[in-house]
Amino acid sequence: MSPLSYRMLQIAGAPAGLLGLEELYVALHDEGISPDSSEIRLRLIAGVQQHNFIPKSAEADYLNALHSEYARYHRLRQAGKAVVARDYGKWRGYPREQIPWFPTLSAALCTHCGACLETCAREVFEYDQDGKVFVAEPFLCMVGCCFCKSVCEPQALLFPGQEMLNNYREKI
Repeated sequence: MSPLSYRMLQIAGAPAGLLGLEELYVALHDEGISPDSSEIRLRLIAGVQQHNFIPKSAEADYLNALHSEYARYHRLRQAGKAVVARDYGKWRGYPREQIPWFPTLSAALCTHCGACLETCAREVFEYDQDGKVFVAEPFLCMVGCCFCKSVCEPQALLFPGQEMLNNYREKI
């Protein structure tokens, strides 16, 4: 048996590492299961729970994140784009996924103007199918950068404090 993929997702604003997500998405897509299917939500949770623990109290948050990510995956595959698991690299010796530096978007404040998309060269942000901005690839965000925040007029982007990075700098 080959090793399972490992992927980080933001679940309710916090990073969570999941095993086997790529394999699940490939299987669902190959079976022709669309994000609009009546069975997709049950299949996502059941598939993820095969290799991961999901607290009962957090199932709705996991489901929302998994469904959103599968819809994105499905859209890319339908457009003929290759969808591959990313290696986010390292920052000062730490795997990038272990550094909690990424933007959190306030849905209540965001006007979906796209200034963050135009400013960020790392492709952290995307538009969803409804034309709303979302954080698509949080771990592509350059650690310590918050330039997108400076161009966000409604101040809808939040980052951890720079002092959080000092904890990682001091350990080296």
